[in-house]
Amino acid sequence: MADRKLTDLELERHLAGDLDAARFADATDADRARLGELRTEQEAFLRSVDVDMEVKRIQQRVARAAPERRSWWRWLVPVGTLAAAAAAILVFIKRPSGPDAPLGDDIQVKGDDITLVVHLATGADSRRLSSGDTVAPGDRIRFEVNAQKPGFVAIIGIDGSGTPTIYHPDQGTGPTAFDPASRLVPGAIQLDATPGDEHFYALYSATPFGLDAVIPAIAGNGALPHGISKAEVVLHKK
Repeated sequence: MADRKLTDLELERHLAGDLDAARFADATDADRARLGELRTEQEAFLRSVDVDMEVKRIQQRVARAAPERRSWWRWLVPVGTLAAAAAAILVFIKRPSGPDAPLGDDIQVKGDDITLVVHLATGADSRRLSSGDTVAPGDRIRFEVNAQKPGFVAIIGIDGSGTPTIYHPDQGTGPTAFDPASRLVPGAIQLDATPGDEHFYALYSATPFGLDAVIPAIAGNGALPHGISKAEVVLHKK
């Protein structure tokens, strides 16, 4: 059997309708066999989930989201298909992962214990951004975080004016619990017109931490409190 060329994450993106067709064209027989296994696993998983309840939860989160300087967007599925959105989200939640899981080429920027990937929406598809890439006001981006162990994660941005913004979680003063099996952060953001470089930081710790203690360190390029690791992506906005 031929060697595989696509990662499990890419195959799951194909199942969710989010993988570029040109990339899937590279799939080998081994990839297609694995795709069949993933499809069977996901169908069995979704049969065990109350999708109607997940739809209600999505609607509640959307209703609670207050408009801010940057808007959060649902992404990966057409607007109006909330049931499909719930299914797509659950597909990513159930993805197995661990120290031995192949990371593939979706890893962009690594910190000591955490990896941050930024995806740019391009019409119906998306592409990964590398640190140093150029973006424009109005672009929609989404975050993906990888860490080898469960812990607590937050994503903070510093825009060209030096203003910090907490992107994840969207409420509260502390990080959210992180499960290595769920790497894609819910929601997306739309970049505003503030000029200059955008710095995005993924922060990870095995134990909870206060964001009020880490934001000054990030904004001032200082040392983080003990036990907190970070990964950074810098995007040039024009």
